Amino acid sequence: MSNARVILIAGAIGFGLPAAAGAQSNADLDQIRNELRELKESYESRIQALEKRLKEAEDAAAKAQTAASQAQTSAAQAQQSAQAASAATAPTPPSGGGGANAFNPAISLILDGTYRNYSQDPNTRSVTGFLPQGSVGLLDRGFNLDESEVTLSANVDHVFYAQATLAVDNGSELDTEEAFFSTTAVGHGLTLKGGRFFSSVGYWNSQHPHAWDFVDPSLVQNAFLGPNLGMDAVQASWIAPLPVFLEVGAEGGRPVDFPSAESDHNKNGISGGTLFLHLGGDIGDSSSYRVGGWYLQSGNRVSNASLLDLDETTGTSNLFSGGDTRIWGLDFVYKWAPEGNPTDRNFKLVAEWMQRRIDGVLTYDATSTLAVGPVADALVVKQSGWYIQGTYQFVPAWRAGLRYDQLQPGSYDPGPGLAGLLAPPDFTPKRYSAMVDWNPSEFSRIRLQYNLDRSQLGITDNQVMLQYIFSLGSHGAHKF
Repeated sequence: MSNARVILIAGAIGFGLPAAAGAQSNADLDQIRNELRELKESYESRIQALEKRLKEAEDAAAKAQTAASQAQTSAAQAQQSAQAASAATAPTPPSGGGGANAFNPAISLILDGTYRNYSQDPNTRSVTGFLPQGSVGLLDRGFNLDESEVTLSANVDHVFYAQATLAVDNGSELDTEEAFFSTTAVGHGLTLKGGRFFSSVGYWNSQHPHAWDFVDPSLVQNAFLGPNLGMDAVQASWIAPLPVFLEVGAEGGRPVDFPSAESDHNKNGISGGTLFLHLGGDIGDSSSYRVGGWYLQSGNRVSNASLLDLDETTGTSNLFSGGDTRIWGLDFVYKWAPEGNPTDRNFKLVAEWMQRRIDGVLTYDATSTLAVGPVADALVVKQSGWYIQGTYQFVPAWRAGLRYDQLQPGSYDPGPGLAGLLAPPDFTPKRYSAMVDWNPSEFSRIRLQYNLDRSQLGITDNQVMLQYIFSLGSHGAHKF
């Protein structure tokens, strides 16, 4: 090969190598760029697909939830319609037939009994200036069956609830204490009640005796309202939508055995009515409270009946007729339990004050026992009373409590014909009480109580009571 040809070939190779290297570099870059573009397009496509699937799943879930809600509403409406149709068309089962399961209320039985030891004869006791002999409410000395109760309760339907409580008092008389219905679905915080029920005035009045913290009611409760003031009436109450508990209510109808068993309420319309207000709430995690105020007015509806214990204090026969009774009251309840758990320890403080005004016509010396002879004229009596009590559960199942009662004789405002013949006794009835009880469960209680009773002028009555209370069956929770 000639030198010229060798030189020509070497030059060609020298110029071709850089060109090939450049071509290869450009191809690699293009390939990388294409792969990045394809990868980006692939991920964007997958993300779009996932977003589409998510949207479809959310839409399907929303449609399913809506369909379920509509189905539930339709089922509830169908059930209510079926119940209404069944109630309207079902024949009444014959006596003793197979329809017993159609009405299945909750049933509870309260057994309540005491052993009582008094230093004075209860049959001769009175509360000077307030209650005559035979009206104090003391049971006989020795063993007694107190007020045992049978309660039946159930939801009547989706609108009404009903309850009846029958009491056997001292093992002899059957009494309908309560038999009422109340609404469950009016809404807006409103509840309506009708029938016979314990009035919502005061604190203890609406609670049955087995729920009391002492064996007996306070002196002022017993003297002004009786152990429990019942109403054959209607009641409307409303709970306000507030951060604190606020309840207002009213009752109108016929007070039961008020102001005395001789009252005649045989009249059209309303014989008596009440207004009440309750305000309460929590104080931290361990305390709560409730305060209340109320007013009661009732026509006396009595004719020639006894009044207070005037026969004993005046030494002659006195008869009272007509007029009205008005009572104002305030009550306060405070409860404490560590962190809101009352199982181990808890404390409760209760206080109530009441003022009463009675007006009517009094016939003094109705049987002419004295030379004065029968004298009739108007009379207005104003009296008041109060109590304070506390109970402390110091260990599980064991509680102790103290109570102090006092009545104020107040004032008598007689008409001119009775001037100088009547005056309030210069005496303030008082009573001191102490109790301890053992509660092995929420269904049983054994209580020992002592009263130093100085409610009758010139008499001190030492009273010792041993009580048992047993609850059988399904019993509802007690009020605050």
